[in-house]
This record gives sequence, C-alpha cells and structure tokens, in this order.
Amino acid sequence: MLILTNRSFRNLLSGRLLSVFADAMIFYSLLKWIEIQSGSSDSFTLFFIAYYLPVAIFGIPVGSWIEGRTLQKVMILSDALRVAMLCFFPFIMYFAPYQWAYLLLFVLSVLQLFFIPANQSLLPHVVSSEERAKANSLFQIGFTVTKIFGQIITTLLIKLLFPISGLLFISAGLLFLSLFFIRKVQPFFKNKQNAPRGKLQMMKEGLFYIWNQPKFKALFLFLTLAMFIATSVDLVLLSFLTDVLSVGVENLSFIGTASLMGILLGAYLAPKLYPKLDRKWMLIPPLFAVGISVGSLLFITNWQWILPFFFLQGIALGGFNVTIVTYLQDEVDNDYYTRTFSLFNMLTTSVALPGILITGLLLREFETIHTIQLMTGILLLLGVIGCWAIPRLGMGAKLRST
Repeated sequence: MLILTNRSFRNLLSGRLLSVFADAMIFYSLLKWIEIQSGSSDSFTLFFIAYYLPVAIFGIPVGSWIEGRTLQKVMILSDALRVAMLCFFPFIMYFAPYQWAYLLLFVLSVLQLFFIPANQSLLPHVVSSEERAKANSLFQIGFTVTKIFGQIITTLLIKLLFPISGLLFISAGLLFLSLFFIRKVQPFFKNKQNAPRGKLQMMKEGLFYIWNQPKFKALFLFLTLAMFIATSVDLVLLSFLTDVLSVGVENLSFIGTASLMGILLGAYLAPKLYPKLDRKWMLIPPLFAVGISVGSLLFITNWQWILPFFFLQGIALGGFNVTIVTYLQDEVDNDYYTRTFSLFNMLTTSVALPGILITGLLLREFETIHTIQLMTGILLLLGVIGCWAIPRLGMGAKLRST
C-alpha cells in the first residue's frame, strides 16, 4: 500500500492533513470569537472578506514567488509563521479589540497560500507517475474526512465551553506537527523556474485557447456566474442561523459536515454515471440542488432540518467536482492542460470575494429572508439558462481512477 511503502508520501500526506485539521479549527474558533465579541451578524461579512481577500490579491504573486524555491522550505516557513502567530494571539485577544481577529485571519490566509501550492507541486516528486492517481485519490479522501472531523471536534469543544484561546493553541500544536512531518519529506526539491516573459505569453495563450472554443467559453462563463452566487451560501447560512433561528454559528460546522459527507457519496457515484450520461447533465443539476437547499431555509424552523437538504446538495456537488475536472482532463489539449486548470482554480476562488461583498450588502439592506429568496431565484434561473446555453458535452470514457 502506498502509505505504508512510501515514507515521503506518508509524511507529505500527514503534514497536509494536520494542516487541514488546524485550518478547520482556526476557522470556527475565530468565527465563534467574533460572534461572541461583536454581537452582530454584519461582522460575518468582514470575516469572509478577511478569509478570501488574500486569494484575490496575493494568489498569483505567491505562486510566482514559489517558483524556484525549495518546496519543503516554503511549507516549513508557512507552518512556522502560523504557529508563532497562533501562540501570540491568545495572550492579547482578551485585551485587544476583537477586530484584531480579522487581521489574524487575513495573515493566516496569506501564509496558507504558500503552503497549499507548494504541497501540491511536491506530490509528483514523491510518487511515481503510475501511482499519482492513487496518491491524489488518497489526498482528496483524506482532506474531506479530516475536514469533517476538524469541524465536528471544534464544534463539540465550543459547545462544551472550551476556551477559544485553548483551541488556537491546539491549532498551533497541529501546525507544529505538520512542520515536523514536512521536514521528513526527503530529498528536498526545488521548483523549476520559467522566464517571466514566457509566463505572461503562456497565460495569454491559455486565455485565448479557452475563449476561442465555444464549449469551453460557455462552460467557464457559466461556472463563473454560478460560483459568484454559490460561494456566498455560507454567509447566508450564518445570518440565517443567528438572526432567524437564534442559534450559535458553531452549528454551521454540522451543516458543512453533512454537505461534505454528501460530497464523498457524490464523488463515489460520479465515476459510475460519467460514462452513461451526457456530461452536461452532471454539471447543470447541481445548480438546482444548491438552489433548492438554499430555498429550503424559507420553510425551516429548526436548524437540524437543514442537514438533509445540504447532504443532498453535497451529493450533487461531489458529482460536479469529479465531472468538471475529468471533463477538462479528457477534452483540453495537453499543451494547455496546466493553464486551463490554473484558470479554473482562479475562477472558483477569486469570485468568492465579490459574491460575499454583494451578499453582505443584500443581507444588510434587505434582511436574511429576502436575500434567501433572491439567491434561490438566481440559482434556479441560472440552472434553467444552463440547460439552454451549455451545449451537449458528450458521454465520458470509463474512469480508471479518480
């Protein structure tokens, strides 16, 4: 088995999973701290801005900076700085204004930008090409399961009135262990560096490649619009939990866990459906699923009833994630493979920030219920438009490994 036979892969995976667990604990700990200190749902908008803004501002520069650097050292530096900040903040959090939590979250998000691409770039160096699919599968399963446990454990500790400062210290300990495992990934690898002019030219060519192919252009435009709305669902959920149901924000982790469990099931089912259905009909229905799950909030009076709707939504999203990635792998020319996925990842993350800003404004001006009605209508309308605007994409080949 790969985990047992490949020590470097085992250490790399362990370091990444510890980081994922710590990130989940940090996210919900700081979210709860801001809820306690601010007493206003408007603060959640700023929280998500602080979380997503680094991706929009520093995503590309950080990626360029990593070029030519030793990958393990980049991750070690990222972990070490996050450990230092998490050990320092608890000593001032009870005396400093709560807004400092936004600054902490912002800086931690910036530092995380260094860790993730370095980790992803290192994987091909520690496993053979024949084992790469299996390694990526183990990473994806590990991420999801670890995030589920991180959310559940953090929420239970919060409900047991475990101090937020203690949770931050635990997160620091997990990141220190992550650093320890990353150091054991041998030998150290330096990322290749390309000429700056070549990067710019390749970026332009990649954009023109997508734009000049109708099926890709329509799909990417549709994806951008969909993600613009869908990435704001958590913010709406937070407002709904606190303003409408009057329950704590930590319950969001249970909803997220239900969705993640659905994603696991959807990802398992997708390879079975992929060769049997036109891929268009595996990409459009998730919009209806998200729209229905958001619309269900209009009728729910107890937060536990949210769970089955978001579990079903997760199944649809799990199928979507597998299908969109595999479709691009199948259809994109090899020369544009990396650039296409870079654009794909950029779209799925960078649109979150403007979506959250607009959703936050809607929540303030029109209140939660009206915002839910508007978001539900837009998601369902996008689904209808997608049925008409997205061309048939054909059935996929049978998947060997995902």
